[in-house]
Amino acid sequence: METTKEEMTQNAVTEETTAVTTAYKGPVIYVGPSFRNSRLNHCMIFSEIPTPEGEDDVLKHLFVKPAGLNDALKAVKTKGTALNTFYQKAIKNNKGGN
Repeated sequence: METTKEEMTQNAVTEETTAVTTAYKGPVIYVGPSFRNSRLNHCMIFSEIPTPEGEDDVLKHLFVKPAGLNDALKAVKTKGTALNTFYQKAIKNNKGGN
């Protein structure tokens, strides 16, 4: 069974978000949804993952390294990807869902 280009991109984005949330220290870009009741805006740049957002089980996955921004933006729009799932959960959690 061969790996498709979409699966390879998904795997790369998943590895990238895991790396960002575990050991990476440096600039990150938030690729999640913008919220009126939050300081987070889509594609907002931070010098490092901010607290308390970086400790949130969903939001922490929506911060990516600048080098991975293009792939992350594609993944956020692609149904079934990890980033799309976290994006949708962030929206649901902000509306008061679980």
